[in-house]
Amino acid sequence: MIHVVITNITTDEKGGFSMIASPLAKVYEAYSAVADGRVEMKEDEAYVTSSDYTKKSTVRFLENTYSSNDNATIWQHYAGYPIIAVALMQGKVAIRKEILSYFKDVNWKQLNTKYKNNYQEAITAFFKEKQIHEDTQNMIKQVMEETYEEFCELSFVIKGNRAKKIMIEDGV
Repeated sequence: MIHVVITNITTDEKGGFSMIASPLAKVYEAYSAVADGRVEMKEDEAYVTSSDYTKKSTVRFLENTYSSNDNATIWQHYAGYPIIAVALMQGKVAIRKEILSYFKDVNWKQLNTKYKNNYQEAITAFFKEKQIHEDTQNMIKQVMEETYEEFCELSFVIKGNRAKKIMIEDGV
C-alpha cells in the first residue's frame, strides 16, 4: 500500500489547483539521509547527498517555502526525500533517534531501480536485506506512519529549483 502525503494545495498561473504529494517511502529515504549524515545544513539551504553517493541535491528554504532540485520535486511535483530530510534536521518533524541505525547504508536508488519504483517492494527488500525482525519492522512502520502524518500536517509551499545538480565526481 502506497500512502501519499498532501503537503500543500496551490494555484497555478491559470488559477487551477495542483496538489503536491509525497509517497510514504520518501520518509524512509529521508531517514536514511539523516542516519548517514548526508544532509549538510547551511543558513538558508542544504545539500543532500543521494543514497548512491553520486550527486547532491540543493534544498533552499525561507520561512514556509522549500525548493529542491531533486527529480521528485521537479518532475513529480511533490516533496522529495531531500525536503523531508531537511524538515527532519530542522526539527519541524521529530526524529526518532532510536531507529536511525536501521536506516544506515541503504542504497534506496538501487532498490527503487531494482523494483521499478514499486516503493512497497523496495521497503520490503530493505527489511529483508537488513534482517530486521518482524516486531521491529512493525515498530519502524509505525514510526514512519507517525513521521508521515507529522510531515503531512506542516503547511508550506513546495517548489522545484533549477540549481545545478552537484555531481560527486565534480569534487564539490
